[in-house]
Amino acid sequence: MSILLHGDAAFAGQGVVYETFHLSDLPSYTTHGTVHVVVNNQIGFTTDPRMARSSPYPTDVARVVNAPIFHVNADDPEAVMYVCKVAAEWRATFHKDVVVDLVGYRRNGHNEMDEPMFTQPLMYKKIKQQKAGLQKYAEKLISEGVVTLQEYQEEVSRYDRICEEAHERSKDEKIMHIKHWLDSPWPGFFTLDGQPKSMSCPSTGLSEEELSHIGQVASSVPLQDFTIHGGLSRILKGRAAMVEARTVDWALGEYMAFGSLLKEGIHVRLSGQDVERGTFSHRHHVLHDQNVDKRICIPMNHICPNQAPYTVCNSSLSEYGVLGFELGFAMASPNALVLWEAQFGDFHNTAQCIIDQFICPGQAKWVRQNGIVLLLPHGMEGMGPEHSSARPERFLQMCNDDPDVTPKITEDFAMRQLYDCNWIVVNCSTPANYFHVLRRQILQPFRKPLIIFTPKSLLRHPEARSSFEEMLPGSQFQRLIPEQGPAAQSSGRVRRIIFCTGKVYYELNRERRARGMEDAVAIARIEQLSPFPFDLVKAEMEKYPEADLVWCQEEHKNQGYHDYVRPRMGTAIEHTRPVWYAGRDPAAAPATGNKHTHLLELQRFLDTAFNLDAFKGQS
Repeated sequence: MSILLHGDAAFAGQGVVYETFHLSDLPSYTTHGTVHVVVNNQIGFTTDPRMARSSPYPTDVARVVNAPIFHVNADDPEAVMYVCKVAAEWRATFHKDVVVDLVGYRRNGHNEMDEPMFTQPLMYKKIKQQKAGLQKYAEKLISEGVVTLQEYQEEVSRYDRICEEAHERSKDEKIMHIKHWLDSPWPGFFTLDGQPKSMSCPSTGLSEEELSHIGQVASSVPLQDFTIHGGLSRILKGRAAMVEARTVDWALGEYMAFGSLLKEGIHVRLSGQDVERGTFSHRHHVLHDQNVDKRICIPMNHICPNQAPYTVCNSSLSEYGVLGFELGFAMASPNALVLWEAQFGDFHNTAQCIIDQFICPGQAKWVRQNGIVLLLPHGMEGMGPEHSSARPERFLQMCNDDPDVTPKITEDFAMRQLYDCNWIVVNCSTPANYFHVLRRQILQPFRKPLIIFTPKSLLRHPEARSSFEEMLPGSQFQRLIPEQGPAAQSSGRVRRIIFCTGKVYYELNRERRARGMEDAVAIARIEQLSPFPFDLVKAEMEKYPEADLVWCQEEHKNQGYHDYVRPRMGTAIEHTRPVWYAGRDPAAAPATGNKHTHLLELQRFLDTAFNLDAFKGQS
């Protein structure tokens, strides 16, 4: 049974309460009825209810879903018991939400050191005249002859004794083994000492046959007499042609990852606004019959006979409530891949509480691992400040690794880093790497949140393609993609190596070609930003001993990855060479709203990145 405990001030004042009610009867979000218990004791006590809400009762927000609301005197235990039984019966019978409003008071202020008489003198004069609830109920039972005074006193003494003994025992505990708590909701997931059963991840590559089979499903309509939109027919034909050519784009790479996990019995759940079609009309995981209302087809559920189910659901226009729901789903289901996609990356702004309080510190603060995936469309394409930036700097600032210390490089370094971090932050530049990181997320022997800055323009970029070769057995997620062109063949003559991440690579590569500088400038892509790939970055820097080191990003200098990456690059090379910056100047907004200014800024930082004299004379 789903039971939520609320305070009265929060129930009336916090928007997530409304968002949660709004999910209560949606097919992919319902708990089939939740019992909401509101402890109505003026929790926001210095703010008088007349200043705290516009409705007579704090519970009136529940009326939006016509939930029955029971107001009951918290000083009457038998009435409370009766109301709770009715609420449970309502929930069990009708599978709908129900609210119990426990109308009570606080004997003290917000805590025991507050002086409530400062702000609520008349109310607290009345409260001081009240007997405690236990005393009231005991006197009632004694007067009715149900218990004697002696029985009551013995019961109170027995309970006090239990508490005292527990307090004494607690003094003998010298060490609290938090690791022993880690596995409590997931029996058997870890070993007895809280460690994962292995520090290796199975291969994330797939056989040629599997890739082809999933690709064929992705480009077909499994149902008979199902009429799809003409534009969708062209998209499916395009997918079929890609499979024939043994290549994948971003959408097909995602299809391969999801389909293969389903085939292996792993439930995949993807939710968020517009995820069925994809905000950018690239995904199309749910097909709609053009002639029959409400007739849909989900090809992903037709991959093989004994596969796990695929849940893909357009969410209501709620980020806070929906992300909280998905976090709980992932918490309860460690063997499911649970993903939430923001319509645009910056939409996570309104779910910041869930990210800051539960996802980022999940293991440190709540002693729980969680494998939720956040897909955040990100990239500067001249779309203005609201639809450009997923605010990478926020996620990177909250990473728990040390910028000034190179970790000890061991045989299992890459996996050990993942186990020690609080979350994983990636910005993939190829469909194959996106495919591998999604599969790694569920196949690795522990769970960490995964933050993926996903592309917009790269979804259809002709160069953002991967071949089957990059996804076959033996292939894996590349934390860093090194330079592989002419510069890598003559590394001693390379005058500059540019490190970057994500889609800006394609703009840098285009500019390098246009200037004919393929021999003089190397470009390396850091695909996994955190945990930072110190080992691979160091190796790439040392490969070009005569080259300037440059970090290039399309985001503004006070945003994006610069403040996170630059000191770690310096640490990796032991500060023997400076690391220069090429990118936009600092700004208050995430992006300009003017297309001309956007293109001007882009050309300016590309000029800096490829001007080999740009940093001469600077200290």
